[in-house]
Amino acid sequence: MSPQNTASDSPLFIRGGRLFDPDLGLMRPVGAISIVGDRIVEVSEAGGVLSPPTGATVIEAKGKWIIPGLIDAHVHLVHVLRDLGITGDEVFPLFLTNGITTLRDVGDELTAQKLLLNHSETHPESSPRLFMSSPLIEGAHPYHPHVSESLTDVDQVPEFIRAMDRAGVQTIKLYTSVGRPVGRAVIREAHRRGKWVTAHLQWSYRAQDAIADGVDSLEHTESLLEFILPPGSPRWPELHQRPGIPADELAAMERQLLEIKADLDLDHPRVTALIESLVRHDVAVTPTLVVYRNWVLLRDLPEVQQHPDLQLLPERMREGWLKMVASAPLPAATRELRRRQYDKLGELTARLYRAGVTLMVGTDTPVPRCPPGLSMHQEFELLVEAGVPPAAVLTGATRNAAKALNQSDQLGSIAAGKLADLVILDADPLSDIRNTRKIHQVIRSGMVVDRDY
Repeated sequence: MSPQNTASDSPLFIRGGRLFDPDLGLMRPVGAISIVGDRIVEVSEAGGVLSPPTGATVIEAKGKWIIPGLIDAHVHLVHVLRDLGITGDEVFPLFLTNGITTLRDVGDELTAQKLLLNHSETHPESSPRLFMSSPLIEGAHPYHPHVSESLTDVDQVPEFIRAMDRAGVQTIKLYTSVGRPVGRAVIREAHRRGKWVTAHLQWSYRAQDAIADGVDSLEHTESLLEFILPPGSPRWPELHQRPGIPADELAAMERQLLEIKADLDLDHPRVTALIESLVRHDVAVTPTLVVYRNWVLLRDLPEVQQHPDLQLLPERMREGWLKMVASAPLPAATRELRRRQYDKLGELTARLYRAGVTLMVGTDTPVPRCPPGLSMHQEFELLVEAGVPPAAVLTGATRNAAKALNQSDQLGSIAAGKLADLVILDADPLSDIRNTRKIHQVIRSGMVVDRDY
Protein backbone atom coordinates (compact mmCIF):
# COMPACT_ATOMS: atom_id res chain seq x y z
CA MET A 1 0.00 0.00 0.00
CA SER A 2 1.44 3.37 -0.95
CA PRO A 3 0.31 7.00 -0.93
CA GLN A 4 -0.51 8.82 -4.12
CA ASN A 5 1.27 11.85 -2.73
CA THR A 6 3.22 12.61 0.42
CA ALA A 7 3.22 15.56 2.78
CA SER A 8 6.32 16.88 1.03
CA ASP A 9 4.77 16.73 -2.45
CA SER A 10 2.68 19.40 -4.15
CA PRO A 11 -0.14 21.17 -2.30
CA LEU A 12 -3.56 19.51 -2.37
CA PHE A 13 -6.62 21.45 -3.53
CA ILE A 14 -10.08 19.94 -3.01
CA ARG A 15 -12.63 21.88 -5.03
CA GLY A 16 -16.35 21.91 -4.28
CA GLY A 17 -18.52 19.53 -2.34
CA ARG A 18 -20.39 19.77 0.94
CA LEU A 19 -18.53 19.67 4.24
CA PHE A 20 -19.78 18.22 7.54
CA ASP A 21 -19.61 20.65 10.44
CA PRO A 22 -19.70 18.62 13.69
CA ASP A 23 -20.47 21.71 15.79
CA LEU A 24 -23.60 22.53 13.79
CA GLY A 25 -24.43 18.93 12.88
CA LEU A 26 -25.04 19.71 9.21
CA MET A 27 -23.49 19.74 5.78
CA ARG A 28 -22.61 23.09 4.23
CA PRO A 29 -21.32 23.96 0.75
CA VAL A 30 -17.61 24.61 0.54
CA GLY A 31 -15.62 26.35 -2.13
CA ALA A 32 -12.29 24.61 -1.66
CA ILE A 33 -10.03 23.06 0.94
CA SER A 34 -6.36 23.95 0.55
CA ILE A 35 -3.79 21.60 2.09
CA VAL A 36 -0.05 22.13 2.34
CA GLY A 37 2.03 19.37 3.87
CA ASP A 38 -0.02 17.70 6.61
CA ARG A 39 -2.11 20.80 7.40
CA ILE A 40 -5.26 22.45 6.18
CA VAL A 41 -4.31 26.02 5.37
CA GLU A 42 -7.67 27.34 4.16
CA VAL A 43 -11.32 26.35 3.85
CA SER A 44 -12.90 28.81 1.44
CA GLU A 45 -16.59 29.56 1.18
CA ALA A 46 -18.64 28.46 -1.80
CA GLY A 47 -19.23 30.94 -4.61
CA GLY A 48 -15.83 32.56 -4.84
CA VAL A 49 -13.10 32.26 -7.45
CA LEU A 50 -11.55 28.85 -6.90
CA SER A 51 -8.16 28.77 -8.56
CA PRO A 52 -5.70 26.21 -7.21
CA PRO A 53 -2.16 27.34 -6.45
CA THR A 54 0.52 26.59 -9.01
CA GLY A 55 1.58 22.97 -8.92
CA ALA A 56 -1.27 21.80 -6.71
CA THR A 57 -2.86 18.37 -7.05
CA VAL A 58 -6.56 19.03 -7.63
CA ILE A 59 -9.39 16.79 -6.43
CA GLU A 60 -12.78 17.65 -7.87
CA ALA A 61 -15.35 17.13 -5.10
CA LYS A 62 -18.42 18.65 -6.72
CA GLY A 63 -21.35 16.39 -5.88
CA LYS A 64 -19.37 14.81 -3.02
CA TRP A 65 -19.68 14.95 0.76
CA ILE A 66 -16.63 15.59 2.94
CA ILE A 67 -16.35 14.51 6.58
CA PRO A 68 -13.47 14.75 9.06
CA GLY A 69 -11.29 11.69 9.41
CA LEU A 70 -13.08 9.23 11.69
CA ILE A 71 -11.82 8.33 15.17
CA ASP A 72 -12.52 4.89 16.62
CA ALA A 73 -12.60 5.71 20.32
CA HIS A 74 -12.44 2.13 21.63
CA VAL A 75 -9.90 -0.32 20.24
CA HIS A 76 -7.45 -2.88 21.65
CA LEU A 77 -4.54 -3.32 19.28
CA VAL A 78 -2.39 -5.73 21.28
CA HIS A 79 -3.91 -8.41 23.49
CA VAL A 80 -6.85 -9.54 21.35
CA LEU A 81 -4.76 -9.86 18.19
CA ARG A 82 -1.98 -11.64 20.03
CA ASP A 83 -4.25 -14.66 20.52
CA LEU A 84 -4.60 -14.80 16.73
CA GLY A 85 -0.89 -14.47 16.02
CA ILE A 86 -1.50 -11.09 14.37
CA THR A 87 0.15 -7.76 15.11
CA GLY A 88 -1.71 -4.47 14.99
CA ASP A 89 0.30 -3.07 12.08
CA GLU A 90 -1.08 -5.88 9.89
CA VAL A 91 -4.62 -4.52 10.25
CA PHE A 92 -3.78 -0.80 10.19
CA PRO A 93 -4.66 -0.54 6.47
CA LEU A 94 -8.16 -1.90 7.19
CA PHE A 95 -8.81 1.08 9.42
CA LEU A 96 -7.33 3.69 7.13
CA THR A 97 -8.96 2.56 3.89
CA ASN A 98 -12.33 2.58 5.67
CA GLY A 99 -11.93 6.21 6.70
CA ILE A 100 -10.69 5.71 10.26
CA THR A 101 -7.68 7.99 10.43
CA THR A 102 -7.22 7.91 14.23
CA LEU A 103 -7.38 5.18 16.87
CA ARG A 104 -7.79 5.49 20.62
CA ASP A 105 -6.52 2.42 22.42
CA VAL A 106 -8.30 1.89 25.74
CA GLY A 107 -6.21 -0.66 27.57
CA ASP A 108 -3.21 -2.66 26.38
CA GLU A 109 0.36 -3.69 27.11
CA LEU A 110 2.51 -0.59 26.88
CA THR A 111 5.66 -1.79 25.11
CA ALA A 112 3.71 -3.30 22.23
CA GLN A 113 1.64 -0.12 21.94
CA LYS A 114 4.85 1.89 21.60
CA LEU A 115 6.00 -0.33 18.75
CA LEU A 116 2.66 0.20 17.00
CA LEU A 117 2.89 3.94 17.60
CA ASN A 118 6.33 3.97 15.99
CA HIS A 119 4.99 2.04 13.00
CA SER A 120 2.09 4.47 12.65
CA GLU A 121 4.38 7.47 12.73
CA THR A 122 6.84 6.04 10.21
CA HIS A 123 4.18 4.63 7.85
CA PRO A 124 1.40 7.26 7.79
CA GLU A 125 0.52 6.27 4.24
CA SER A 126 -0.88 2.93 5.47
CA SER A 127 -1.61 3.56 9.15
CA PRO A 128 -4.05 5.61 11.19
CA ARG A 129 -2.56 7.83 13.86
CA LEU A 130 -2.56 6.17 17.29
CA PHE A 131 -3.07 7.43 20.83
CA MET A 132 -1.93 5.11 23.58
CA SER A 133 -3.65 3.98 26.77
CA SER A 134 -2.48 2.77 30.11
CA PRO A 135 -2.84 -0.92 30.88
CA LEU A 136 -6.15 -1.82 32.47
CA ILE A 137 -6.10 -0.63 36.07
CA GLU A 138 -7.54 -3.41 38.22
CA GLY A 139 -7.72 -4.55 41.82
CA ALA A 140 -6.37 -7.67 43.50
CA HIS A 141 -7.87 -10.12 40.98
CA PRO A 142 -7.34 -8.81 37.42
CA TYR A 143 -9.67 -10.11 34.72
CA HIS A 144 -6.98 -9.66 32.04
CA PRO A 145 -3.74 -10.07 34.00
CA HIS A 146 -1.43 -9.91 30.98
CA VAL A 147 -2.59 -6.38 30.06
CA SER A 148 -3.43 -5.10 33.55
CA GLU A 149 -1.81 -3.24 36.39
CA SER A 150 -3.03 -4.35 39.81
CA LEU A 151 -3.35 -1.29 42.06
CA THR A 152 -4.73 -2.00 45.52
CA ASP A 153 -3.29 0.92 47.51
CA VAL A 154 -3.72 4.61 46.80
CA ASP A 155 -0.01 5.10 47.55
CA GLN A 156 0.76 3.21 44.33
CA VAL A 157 -1.15 5.66 42.20
CA PRO A 158 1.08 8.79 41.90
CA GLU A 159 4.12 6.91 40.58
CA PHE A 160 1.95 4.85 38.22
CA ILE A 161 0.43 7.99 36.69
CA ARG A 162 3.88 9.61 36.44
CA ALA A 163 5.10 6.54 34.57
CA MET A 164 2.14 6.74 32.19
CA ASP A 165 2.87 10.41 31.58
CA ARG A 166 6.53 9.65 30.80
CA ALA A 167 5.42 6.93 28.38
CA GLY A 168 3.23 9.36 26.41
CA VAL A 169 -0.07 7.77 27.39
CA GLN A 170 -3.14 9.98 26.90
CA THR A 171 -5.98 7.74 28.12
CA ILE A 172 -6.02 6.19 31.59
CA LYS A 173 -8.31 3.14 31.83
CA LEU A 174 -10.04 1.95 35.00
CA TYR A 175 -11.30 -1.61 34.77
CA THR A 176 -13.84 -3.91 36.36
CA SER A 177 -12.16 -4.93 39.62
CA VAL A 178 -10.63 -1.60 40.65
CA GLY A 179 -11.80 -0.27 44.02
CA ARG A 180 -13.17 3.21 44.64
CA PRO A 181 -10.28 4.60 46.73
CA VAL A 182 -7.78 3.70 44.01
CA GLY A 183 -10.12 4.82 41.24
CA ARG A 184 -10.66 8.18 42.86
CA ALA A 185 -6.90 8.63 43.34
CA VAL A 186 -6.26 7.70 39.69
CA ILE A 187 -8.77 10.29 38.50
CA ARG A 188 -7.22 12.97 40.70
CA GLU A 189 -3.61 12.26 39.70
CA ALA A 190 -4.42 11.79 36.02
CA HIS A 191 -6.27 15.09 35.83
CA ARG A 192 -3.28 16.84 37.37
CA ARG A 193 -1.31 15.73 34.33
CA GLY A 194 -3.98 16.50 31.75
CA LYS A 195 -4.98 12.89 31.11
CA TRP A 196 -8.44 11.62 30.21
CA VAL A 197 -9.77 8.88 32.51
CA THR A 198 -12.22 6.37 31.13
CA ALA A 199 -13.73 3.36 32.86
CA HIS A 200 -15.35 0.00 32.25
CA LEU A 201 -16.76 -0.78 35.68
CA GLN A 202 -18.56 -3.76 37.12
CA TRP A 203 -17.79 -5.15 40.57
CA SER A 204 -15.99 -2.87 42.99
CA TYR A 205 -16.57 0.72 41.83
CA ARG A 206 -20.07 1.95 41.10
CA ALA A 207 -20.63 4.06 38.01
CA GLN A 208 -22.52 6.57 40.16
CA ASP A 209 -19.46 6.94 42.40
CA ALA A 210 -17.02 7.22 39.50
CA ILE A 211 -19.17 9.98 37.98
CA ALA A 212 -19.16 11.87 41.28
CA ASP A 213 -15.39 11.37 41.55
CA GLY A 214 -14.81 13.05 38.18
CA VAL A 215 -14.29 10.25 35.65
CA ASP A 216 -14.31 11.64 32.11
CA SER A 217 -16.09 8.83 30.28
CA LEU A 218 -17.63 5.39 30.68
CA GLU A 219 -17.20 2.57 28.20
CA HIS A 220 -20.09 0.34 27.03
CA THR A 221 -23.78 1.11 27.51
CA GLU A 222 -24.09 -2.45 28.82
CA SER A 223 -21.83 -1.66 31.76
CA LEU A 224 -24.31 1.01 32.87
CA LEU A 225 -26.99 -1.67 33.23
CA GLU A 226 -24.98 -3.20 36.07
CA PHE A 227 -25.65 -0.15 38.20
CA ILE A 228 -29.36 0.38 37.52
CA LEU A 229 -30.60 -3.13 38.24
CA PRO A 230 -33.42 -3.54 40.79
CA PRO A 231 -32.32 -3.95 44.42
CA GLY A 232 -31.67 -7.58 45.29
CA SER A 233 -30.56 -8.54 41.77
CA PRO A 234 -27.77 -11.12 41.72
CA ARG A 235 -24.26 -9.97 40.86
CA TRP A 236 -22.32 -11.96 38.29
CA PRO A 237 -19.28 -13.34 40.12
CA GLU A 238 -15.74 -12.24 39.42
CA LEU A 239 -13.58 -14.57 37.36
CA HIS A 240 -11.62 -15.92 40.34
CA GLN A 241 -14.86 -16.78 42.17
CA ARG A 242 -16.45 -18.86 39.40
CA PRO A 243 -14.51 -22.14 39.81
CA GLY A 244 -16.13 -22.58 43.23
CA ILE A 245 -19.68 -22.27 41.87
CA PRO A 246 -21.41 -25.31 40.32
CA ALA A 247 -22.04 -25.00 36.58
CA ASP A 248 -25.83 -25.34 36.94
CA GLU A 249 -25.89 -22.50 39.48
CA LEU A 250 -23.87 -20.27 37.14
CA ALA A 251 -26.21 -21.07 34.23
CA ALA A 252 -29.27 -20.30 36.36
CA MET A 253 -27.74 -17.03 37.53
CA GLU A 254 -26.84 -16.06 33.95
CA ARG A 255 -30.41 -16.66 32.81
CA GLN A 256 -31.81 -14.72 35.75
CA LEU A 257 -29.61 -11.74 34.92
CA LEU A 258 -30.62 -11.92 31.27
CA GLU A 259 -34.28 -11.84 32.31
CA ILE A 260 -33.74 -8.90 34.64
CA LYS A 261 -31.85 -6.88 32.03
CA ALA A 262 -34.26 -7.75 29.24
CA ASP A 263 -37.18 -6.49 31.34
CA LEU A 264 -35.41 -3.51 32.90
CA ASP A 265 -37.66 -0.50 33.41
CA LEU A 266 -35.76 2.39 31.90
CA ASP A 267 -38.36 4.83 33.22
CA HIS A 268 -37.43 4.00 36.80
CA PRO A 269 -36.07 6.92 38.88
CA ARG A 270 -32.73 5.16 39.45
CA VAL A 271 -32.20 5.12 35.67
CA THR A 272 -33.21 8.75 35.33
CA ALA A 273 -30.90 9.70 38.19
CA LEU A 274 -27.91 8.02 36.57
CA ILE A 275 -28.54 9.71 33.23
CA GLU A 276 -29.02 13.10 34.89
CA SER A 277 -25.75 12.62 36.76
CA LEU A 278 -23.91 11.86 33.50
CA VAL A 279 -25.23 15.09 32.02
CA ARG A 280 -24.59 17.19 35.13
CA HIS A 281 -20.99 16.03 35.44
CA ASP A 282 -20.37 16.09 31.66
CA VAL A 283 -19.34 12.43 31.54
CA ALA A 284 -19.20 10.96 28.03
CA VAL A 285 -20.28 7.42 27.08
CA THR A 286 -18.96 5.15 24.32
CA PRO A 287 -21.86 2.72 23.65
CA THR A 288 -20.01 0.02 21.59
CA LEU A 289 -23.26 -1.63 20.50
CA VAL A 290 -21.45 -3.59 17.79
CA VAL A 291 -19.46 -5.73 20.23
CA TYR A 292 -22.63 -6.70 22.09
CA ARG A 293 -24.42 -7.66 18.90
CA ASN A 294 -21.52 -9.37 17.15
CA TRP A 295 -19.84 -11.10 20.09
CA VAL A 296 -21.20 -10.82 23.61
CA LEU A 297 -24.92 -11.39 23.06
CA LEU A 298 -25.80 -12.36 19.49
CA ARG A 299 -22.80 -14.01 17.84
CA ASP A 300 -24.96 -17.05 17.01
CA LEU A 301 -27.35 -15.11 14.75
CA PRO A 302 -27.05 -15.94 11.04
CA GLU A 303 -26.91 -12.26 10.10
CA VAL A 304 -23.89 -11.86 12.36
CA GLN A 305 -22.20 -15.10 11.32
CA GLN A 306 -22.62 -14.28 7.63
CA HIS A 307 -22.08 -10.52 7.67
CA PRO A 308 -20.47 -9.54 4.34
CA ASP A 309 -17.82 -7.45 6.10
CA LEU A 310 -16.23 -10.67 7.36
CA GLN A 311 -15.30 -11.67 3.82
CA LEU A 312 -13.08 -8.61 3.53
CA LEU A 313 -10.74 -9.74 6.32
CA PRO A 314 -7.48 -11.68 6.21
CA GLU A 315 -8.13 -15.41 6.25
CA ARG A 316 -6.05 -15.88 9.40
CA MET A 317 -8.33 -13.51 11.26
CA ARG A 318 -11.52 -15.18 10.06
CA GLU A 319 -10.23 -18.64 10.96
CA GLY A 320 -9.00 -17.51 14.37
CA TRP A 321 -12.33 -15.94 15.16
CA LEU A 322 -14.19 -19.10 14.12
CA LYS A 323 -12.14 -21.06 16.65
CA MET A 324 -12.89 -18.50 19.36
CA VAL A 325 -16.60 -18.62 18.58
CA ALA A 326 -16.62 -22.43 18.58
CA SER A 327 -14.92 -22.49 21.98
CA ALA A 328 -17.58 -20.27 23.55
CA PRO A 329 -21.03 -21.36 22.29
CA LEU A 330 -24.13 -19.52 23.44
CA PRO A 331 -27.18 -21.54 24.57
CA ALA A 332 -29.95 -21.40 21.97
CA ALA A 333 -32.51 -21.40 24.78
CA THR A 334 -31.49 -17.88 25.82
CA ARG A 335 -31.42 -16.34 22.33
CA GLU A 336 -34.67 -14.42 22.67
CA LEU A 337 -33.62 -13.07 26.07
CA ARG A 338 -30.30 -12.03 24.59
CA ARG A 339 -32.07 -10.26 21.73
CA ARG A 340 -34.22 -8.39 24.21
CA GLN A 341 -31.22 -7.38 26.30
CA TYR A 342 -29.49 -6.09 23.18
CA ASP A 343 -32.60 -4.07 22.32
CA LYS A 344 -32.49 -2.63 25.84
CA LEU A 345 -28.93 -1.44 25.18
CA GLY A 346 -30.12 0.41 22.10
CA GLU A 347 -33.02 1.94 23.99
CA LEU A 348 -30.75 3.13 26.78
CA THR A 349 -28.27 4.58 24.26
CA ALA A 350 -31.06 6.59 22.62
CA ARG A 351 -32.13 7.89 26.03
CA LEU A 352 -28.57 8.97 26.75
CA TYR A 353 -28.52 10.91 23.49
CA ARG A 354 -31.92 12.55 24.05
CA ALA A 355 -30.91 13.59 27.56
CA GLY A 356 -27.80 15.34 26.27
CA VAL A 357 -25.09 12.87 27.28
CA THR A 358 -21.99 13.26 25.12
CA LEU A 359 -21.55 10.16 22.97
CA MET A 360 -18.37 8.89 21.38
CA VAL A 361 -18.16 6.09 18.83
CA GLY A 362 -16.05 3.02 19.42
CA THR A 363 -16.13 -0.63 18.44
CA ASP A 364 -13.96 -2.81 20.74
CA THR A 365 -12.31 -4.14 17.59
CA PRO A 366 -10.69 -6.64 17.05
CA VAL A 367 -12.88 -8.62 19.43
CA PRO A 368 -14.25 -11.53 17.31
CA ARG A 369 -16.63 -10.48 14.54
CA CYS A 370 -15.86 -6.80 15.08
CA PRO A 371 -13.64 -6.30 12.01
CA PRO A 372 -11.03 -3.52 12.11
CA GLY A 373 -12.28 -0.46 10.26
CA LEU A 374 -15.47 -2.05 9.00
CA SER A 375 -17.05 -2.42 12.43
CA MET A 376 -17.02 1.38 12.74
CA HIS A 377 -19.57 1.56 9.95
CA GLN A 378 -21.57 -1.21 11.58
CA GLU A 379 -21.57 0.78 14.83
CA PHE A 380 -22.83 3.84 12.93
CA GLU A 381 -25.71 1.78 11.56
CA LEU A 382 -26.59 0.30 14.96
CA LEU A 383 -26.57 3.70 16.64
CA VAL A 384 -28.92 5.12 14.02
CA GLU A 385 -31.18 2.06 14.33
CA ALA A 386 -31.28 2.72 18.07
CA GLY A 387 -32.45 6.29 17.54
CA VAL A 388 -29.30 8.45 17.41
CA PRO A 389 -29.44 10.79 14.38
CA PRO A 390 -26.69 10.44 11.76
CA ALA A 391 -25.32 13.91 12.49
CA ALA A 392 -24.90 13.06 16.18
CA VAL A 393 -23.21 9.79 15.25
CA LEU A 394 -20.68 11.59 13.05
CA THR A 395 -20.09 14.22 15.73
CA GLY A 396 -19.40 11.41 18.20
CA ALA A 397 -16.85 9.90 15.83
CA THR A 398 -15.06 13.20 15.17
CA ARG A 399 -15.35 16.23 17.45
CA ASN A 400 -16.27 14.37 20.65
CA ALA A 401 -13.53 11.77 20.27
CA ALA A 402 -10.94 14.45 19.48
CA LYS A 403 -11.80 16.15 22.77
CA ALA A 404 -11.21 12.88 24.64
CA LEU A 405 -7.74 12.73 23.11
CA ASN A 406 -7.00 16.35 24.03
CA GLN A 407 -6.70 16.98 20.30
CA SER A 408 -9.54 19.42 19.63
CA ASP A 409 -7.09 21.91 18.12
CA GLN A 410 -5.68 19.26 15.76
CA LEU A 411 -8.46 16.79 14.89
CA GLY A 412 -12.23 16.35 14.83
CA SER A 413 -13.24 18.93 12.24
CA ILE A 414 -12.09 20.36 8.92
CA ALA A 415 -10.65 23.81 9.57
CA ALA A 416 -7.60 25.90 8.82
CA GLY A 417 -4.65 24.97 11.00
CA LYS A 418 -5.80 21.44 11.74
CA LEU A 419 -4.28 18.20 10.53
CA ALA A 420 -5.47 17.27 7.06
CA ASP A 421 -7.45 14.12 7.90
CA LEU A 422 -10.68 13.83 5.94
CA VAL A 423 -12.88 11.44 3.99
CA ILE A 424 -14.62 12.24 0.70
CA LEU A 425 -17.87 10.34 0.20
CA ASP A 426 -19.95 9.66 -2.90
CA ALA A 427 -23.27 10.06 -1.07
CA ASP A 428 -24.75 12.04 1.82
CA PRO A 429 -24.27 10.29 5.20
CA LEU A 430 -26.88 12.49 6.86
CA SER A 431 -29.60 11.12 4.60
CA ASP A 432 -28.42 7.53 5.12
CA ILE A 433 -25.63 6.67 7.55
CA ARG A 434 -24.73 3.67 5.40
CA ASN A 435 -23.29 6.15 2.94
CA THR A 436 -20.17 6.43 5.12
CA ARG A 437 -19.18 3.20 3.38
CA LYS A 438 -19.31 4.92 -0.03
CA ILE A 439 -15.80 6.26 0.19
CA HIS A 440 -14.37 8.16 -2.76
CA GLN A 441 -11.04 9.05 -1.17
CA VAL A 442 -9.35 9.08 2.22
CA ILE A 443 -6.79 11.75 3.08
CA ARG A 444 -4.49 11.27 6.08
CA SER A 445 -1.93 13.95 7.00
CA GLY A 446 -2.42 15.53 3.58
CA MET A 447 -1.73 12.25 1.75
CA VAL A 448 -4.26 10.67 -0.58
CA VAL A 449 -4.48 7.06 0.56
CA ASP A 450 -4.21 4.22 -1.95
CA ARG A 451 -7.29 2.16 -1.04
CA ASP A 452 -6.36 -0.74 -3.31
CA TYR A 453 -4.63 -2.99 -0.80
